[in-house]
Amino acid sequence: MSWLSTVLRLGSPLDYGLFFAGWLIGWALLARPRHLPPAPPGPATARPPVCVVVPARDEAEQLPHLVPPLVDQRRLGDRVVVVDDHSSDGTGDVARQHGAEVIVPPTLPEGWRGKPHACHLGASSGTEPILLFVDADVRPATTLLDDIAAEVERHPEHVVSVQPWHTMPTAGEQMSLLSNVTALMGCGAFTPLGDRTAATVAFGPVLAMRRDLYEQIGGHADPTVRTMHTEDIGLARAAGRSRLFVGSRDGTRFRMYPGGLRDLVAGWTRSVATGARFTNTLLALAVLCWVWSLAGGWLTAPIVYPLSALQVWMLGRTAGTTRWWAAVTYPVLVVVFTVIFVRSLVVLVLRRDVTWKQRSVPSRGG
Repeated sequence: MSWLSTVLRLGSPLDYGLFFAGWLIGWALLARPRHLPPAPPGPATARPPVCVVVPARDEAEQLPHLVPPLVDQRRLGDRVVVVDDHSSDGTGDVARQHGAEVIVPPTLPEGWRGKPHACHLGASSGTEPILLFVDADVRPATTLLDDIAAEVERHPEHVVSVQPWHTMPTAGEQMSLLSNVTALMGCGAFTPLGDRTAATVAFGPVLAMRRDLYEQIGGHADPTVRTMHTEDIGLARAAGRSRLFVGSRDGTRFRMYPGGLRDLVAGWTRSVATGARFTNTLLALAVLCWVWSLAGGWLTAPIVYPLSALQVWMLGRTAGTTRWWAAVTYPVLVVVFTVIFVRSLVVLVLRRDVTWKQRSVPSRGG
């Protein structure tokens, strides 16, 4: 067993101490993930009407997975509005075919980003007391409207949002795993302390609030929010309070980057560094410690490799599809995450534009 003795001798007490500190922090950051609670039983007319706003640009392939479930769960007074943001693939026609109302916005005004402008137009199209903004790649739970409306009514001064469970069936999509996990960790809502450590952030794919709160804080038309590609964070910061939840395999899900690694890198580049910028400093340092334990622990003390692989597999399952082979080869995930973060940081610091959906997205404004 001389080889085992050799392995055990690799790594100093300091190496092991640093690794286990980061490893334990990782468990703490996702110790208590919570799902959107079900609405209380009651008559169909018990809740206020909801206006669902879907900003969509070239989303013809995604909308058949989103619009029919939303239309099917409407109650009296609910509306499903798709804002067809100058698509070239028939997005508006697909939305109409599945029962949604469609708004075609004018040319994007100066000083606006595309998504905030689309959300603003959708929200302004009606008077429903509750607003729900949903990204086109979301696959909603069958009771999403009732459940999120109930949560908004319980907490009328909060932004309520859900990070959907990420369906990642391909090898390329698995490279998104650490970005998903760190997004959940960085919000701070899922530690043993719960909301007491939560940062003022929100999850953009599913975000709801009362209309009166939306109008009070200026909504997407607020001069700061309208210029942000992380407009969800802008709304949460303006409101000052948020309620955060995670989706599940059998609940609200999404598939963000079916195009694979190229789309994944481009998509996360828009938001990773910006999200870190608006994250509580202590939470950001805690997430960094965890990633550091993944990056360096196995190099200085190889025997801890299985512990990190097990952790990536278990924590990853909270965020989305996690293949065993992706967890076993987690150093590859660390490299991809590091490349995305550095690329995002460079874009943010140098104020370079990012191309997304055939539209240039300036890095200025967050």
